[in-house]
Amino acid sequence: MVPQRPINVVLRQLAQTDFDVFSEIVRELEPHPLERGAVLGTPRVVTDFTYFVESGIVALVASTRTGNSVEVALVGREGVAAVADALGDRPLPYGLVVQLSGLAYRAPKELIRKHILSCSALHELLMNYSQRVMHQLAQSAVCNRFHTSVQRLARWLLLTAERADTNRFELTHEFVAQMVGAPRPVVTESAAALRDKGVIDYRRGVLTIRNPKRLHKFACECFEAISQSSDDSTAAKPPGKPSLGRSSKHRA
Repeated sequence: MVPQRPINVVLRQLAQTDFDVFSEIVRELEPHPLERGAVLGTPRVVTDFTYFVESGIVALVASTRTGNSVEVALVGREGVAAVADALGDRPLPYGLVVQLSGLAYRAPKELIRKHILSCSALHELLMNYSQRVMHQLAQSAVCNRFHTSVQRLARWLLLTAERADTNRFELTHEFVAQMVGAPRPVVTESAAALRDKGVIDYRRGVLTIRNPKRLHKFACECFEAISQSSDDSTAAKPPGKPSLGRSSKHRA
């Protein structure tokens, strides 16, 4: 059952602007556990469901025919995974992969479409959020072309921590390499450089951000460009927000 005060920003904003539609939608939503590595959508295939992320992170992942992959956008509690499939019929060339475990509330795509057509408030909220996703996609192209692996790793860690409300992750170098878009040895070297500077710690599969302010200095300007803190609509802290010290437990 969806709480009357969800953490998901889109649902909270809908409740504030059109409570009747919010009430109708939440009656149809069902809890859907997000398990790290789970695939919610495959490239070039329209998904059946739309996911309002309550906790955890879903990544939009671009892949090549040779099997290489890179994260191009993140969806946390501020947004909706597979929003493009609810807005149109043309599938995106990206996969949807759970990056950090958590919880989402999902609804059939057609149900969300029906409410989009009848509710201008929901339409506007989803269009505005889609614009932010497009911003991430464009910025990712710049980042992956011009910035170093250390800069990209620092950016990725900051964005992940920001959306997951934690500075401690159980992740493998292989998984981080897939998200950052760099070979595993390069990611290992980059992580070692940040660890030697006292910015992060990494042992036994647990990566901890020890000094977020210093990590910020190593990140490229792409973090500021797509950070939630630069967007007033997503920067609001949800009720009961945990401290950054809690652990995000995601087994390798």
